Amino acid sequence: MAWLEAIYNFFYELFLGCSHGHLTRPFTLQAHSYKVCLDCGKHFPYSLEKMRPLHAWEIEKSQQEVTELTPISVSSQTQEDYGIKAIA
Repeated sequence: MAWLEAIYNFFYELFLGCSHGHLTRPFTLQAHSYKVCLDCGKHFPYSLEKMRPLHAWEIEKSQQEVTELTPISVSSQTQEDYGIKAIA
């Protein structure tokens, strides 16, 4: 039923929804940049590197890249080099 609702929402937005003609300048909060429609309030992800709104497939791709990163352990020698103190 979710796909039926998605189809309904798509056509509703297409024929009766907001045209998103009045967008704000880009905002960046908590490392996420976006523009906002002044008519309906919808947020649109924005790329500061490309200076344009992002497409859905670009957002999905960037989220996959973040999840593929593996954490790197920091040795105690490296911690001492940077003045990091371990809290026990």
